Amino acid sequence: MINLFNIMKKLPLLFIVLFLSTILVSCKKEAKKEPAKFAVVAETITVNWTGYKTTAKIPVKGQFKTVEIKNTREAPTALEALNGAEFSLPVSSLFSGDDDRDGKLKQLFFGVMDATVALTGTLNLTKDGKGTVNLKMNNVSKEIPVTYILSGQLVELTGTLDIVNDFQAQKALESISKACFELHKGPDLVSKTWSEVGIDAAIYLKKE
Repeated sequence: MINLFNIMKKLPLLFIVLFLSTILVSCKKEAKKEPAKFAVVAETITVNWTGYKTTAKIPVKGQFKTVEIKNTREAPTALEALNGAEFSLPVSSLFSGDDDRDGKLKQLFFGVMDATVALTGTLNLTKDGKGTVNLKMNNVSKEIPVTYILSGQLVELTGTLDIVNDFQAQKALESISKACFELHKGPDLVSKTWSEVGIDAAIYLKKE
């Protein structure tokens, strides 16, 4: 026979257990973590360039040691955080490991261009590993196609620009070619300075 008295004694305990379970479930829901956010930090960015000399197209490499960033935002993905970001690369921060070369590039190349204290631009990346950099140099803005690889928090960009065809900087190219005439000679004794310049950048985004 069912003992009603024992059942009645257990009912308050049952209500307490149900009440505590409801509170615990509610707390777990409230403690649910927000989605991670990505953010661009200027100090994590490296920007490199590659110029070419001689008819054999020997590479000359360097970088911009200062990268200034603005118009950034936190976003749920790395691409969203990067898109629309504006950057500035001061010419004064150009570095190739050769003081004489750096001085010539600053004074006899960029210094000959119109209003080029810094290279400025905006990033626009799509989801297919491609995009553009809207780059301004010699007072000319140009959409430069780029490709990128996204690995977690790291984005690596590569692209190529043409100093003459893209930025109308024939005068600057002639100036640096003249200053480096002997240095840009190869075994064939022909001096050549290429208008093509390779660019690459690595951006490690902060994740919170």
